[in-house]
Amino acid sequence: MKIFENKHCPRCDMKMPKEVMVCPKCRLNFVKFDQATNQEAKAALKLGEKERVLYRKGCSKDIKRWKLLLITIFLGLFGGHNYYVGKTRRGVFFTIFFIIGLINIIITDVLNLRPSGDLWEVFTFLVLIWGVVIFMWVIDIVKVALNRFKIPVSLPW
Repeated sequence: MKIFENKHCPRCDMKMPKEVMVCPKCRLNFVKFDQATNQEAKAALKLGEKERVLYRKGCSKDIKRWKLLLITIFLGLFGGHNYYVGKTRRGVFFTIFFIIGLINIIITDVLNLRPSGDLWEVFTFLVLIWGVVIFMWVIDIVKVALNRFKIPVSLPW
């Protein structure tokens, strides 16, 4: 009994057999998609041309997985891995909330200042958000290690 493997088109999400080379719905050429680069996606995102950018799991030919993994491990809490692949908004999210969490820990633990009332609830909420950022960072490390991290790529037009 032969098991059929399917794939999904990254542009229109149509399910099709694995051996199909061009999506019948949106006409995406999978051979060109496999050759798409992250460098072109970064340029397209800077110009605001989001329609040219697709996301693929795994590294494109111009992104080294070992380098991305090291950046994710050592600079991931600051959003370094997101900046490296061109996901600037997500990188800014990581950076802002990491700095907020760091300031919060300095105020509450190092300086030993304990706010009371409504201010304490704000500090507690910020620590919760910092925890979410740390959780997202750990998930990103696992995704990069398993080659499942989505990287923006762009086809040359």
